[in-house]
Amino acid sequence: MQRPVIRPAQARDAAALTRAIDTAYAIYAGRGLALPRVSEGVSEAIAETPVFVAETSAGILGGIILRLGDAAQIENIAVTPEGAGQGIGKALMTRAEDVARQAGYDRLTLATHAGLSDTIRFYAGLGWAETGHEGDKLFLAKPLAAGDRR
Repeated sequence: MQRPVIRPAQARDAAALTRAIDTAYAIYAGRGLALPRVSEGVSEAIAETPVFVAETSAGILGGIILRLGDAAQIENIAVTPEGAGQGIGKALMTRAEDVARQAGYDRLTLATHAGLSDTIRFYAGLGWAETGHEGDKLFLAKPLAAGDRR
């Protein structure tokens, strides 16, 4: 399989990234998890904030939306089932961490559904730690030390 290229998303990528996000999250519907439609606003995100996609000749296999404001936050990360197991999630997270660090942030945060145990294990393996929860929402953070490239 061709190694995906991680690149900044462009306006023309919005529909394909929306499909990739919907496809990635569709597996959770069968597990009885009531997740919001997390792919809403992709076009706006691409116009407003750093968004990266993982692409091969087969198309976009995943993406990450990074919000930079008062804090640096991963708004969404998704990898399609076709892209699973190729290191795409880790590559997307590394890119977001690098961008946040270069922008002067020393910490990155995210929120996820507490029922996504495989996703939570993925984050923990990358050095993320739980900082709190509210209902089904779990909050995590990762410090961004200057030389940290986990």
